[in-house]
Amino acid sequence: MKKNLIVGGAMLVMVLAFQNCSDFALQDQVLYEQGLLESRESLDATTLPKLLESDDIGMWSKPSNPTFVNVTPFLARQWSVVVAADRSVTGKIISLDSGANLDEGYINIADGKIRAVHVSTATDSSYVEANVPTSGDKMVIAATFGVDAEDISLVVNGIVQSATVQKTGTPTDFSYVAKSLTTAPANGQVYEYVVYGGYDTGALTNPELNVMSRYIADNNTIANVVFDPSLIGGGTTKDEEEVNPLFVAAKAIIDAKCLSCHSSSSNGDFRNLTESKAMQNGLVVAGSPATSKLYYRLSGATVGPGPRNMPTSGSVSASEAQAISDWISSIQ
Repeated sequence: MKKNLIVGGAMLVMVLAFQNCSDFALQDQVLYEQGLLESRESLDATTLPKLLESDDIGMWSKPSNPTFVNVTPFLARQWSVVVAADRSVTGKIISLDSGANLDEGYINIADGKIRAVHVSTATDSSYVEANVPTSGDKMVIAATFGVDAEDISLVVNGIVQSATVQKTGTPTDFSYVAKSLTTAPANGQVYEYVVYGGYDTGALTNPELNVMSRYIADNNTIANVVFDPSLIGGGTTKDEEEVNPLFVAAKAIIDAKCLSCHSSSSNGDFRNLTESKAMQNGLVVAGSPATSKLYYRLSGATVGPGPRNMPTSGSVSASEAQAISDWISSIQ
């Protein structure tokens, strides 16, 4: 009887401990989400009014007013585009150029890929590429084309894409000449677009692209355009310290599901975790979830050696485990 009482008491302590871990994890998640909300509201409050009243708006086509803004001629040597379209669209959906294959910036969709392309001549160009979203009937794509051929930013459904700029030939800087706009989507339609441009202005930063992406999404009832957590603290089109958005998503899961127990040096400290710290501490192997301890110990992991028994309090879903796997796979 005494032995049973001892065992029962121990089990109760374990249950209470796990409950406390779950409570801490829930609290961490609530605090994280509250921080995101405050950051988003602060960004919108300081940025959106300026964007909506900017003198750099050269073209704006709305569903109810296709010629809401139409500056002719539109002079620019750098510009930004935000466009709402069906997720099924293909082809060169929107283009701004000063002639065929000359000083052109455009967004093209083919084979499940989105490209923001800077064209100098018929043989000289540069581009940034990302995947078409996997959900939703519509999407919002935003891009900035700076003067320099390597100054391209691409934002898809609010998420800043971190792909490297690729080059063909020797692309050169844009010139300050009149530009014409063309929209020619296939397999769907463009619903709304806005174009900013100028001589030394008109190149929106990543936070500004995110704000306008969500604004255009609201105009067209597109639900899956989000605030990108990597924008907290700023970020521009050439921000070398820009955070991998896949890491931000993974860290939110780690903070919510792991920090309640892994917050000391004796038990593995995941506080203030960064991509570089995760690799230095042996938690992850760049590009290899199967050999990364952080991943293969997860209860929702599908590959890798050893037991899959983490977190000991609660669980991770298949989608959460996949988010961590996607992050590790993206590390180069």
